[in-house]
Amino acid sequence: MQAVVKGMIQVAGTTYRIVRVAHGQYNVIRLLDDARVGAFSNGATAKAVSNGIDDRLMREIVRVAVQAAKTSWVGPLALG
Repeated sequence: MQAVVKGMIQVAGTTYRIVRVAHGQYNVIRLLDDARVGAFSNGATAKAVSNGIDDRLMREIVRVAVQAAKTSWVGPLALG
């Protein structure tokens, strides 16, 4: 599957690009320096992995992305 940009979100004054890399799997790219700061997947076993950013910030990024309909997620969000 080809990577597809799902949109942009802003959290804590920073803008992030949400990129779908596979069905239900997303990368989070910080626009300021075009750096991949994390990834997350959705489904029954939702996971978020951060690269150099605080885990709480990563969870907030995922929450905002889901609420802004930048993912295909439907249902409650419980990150493990």
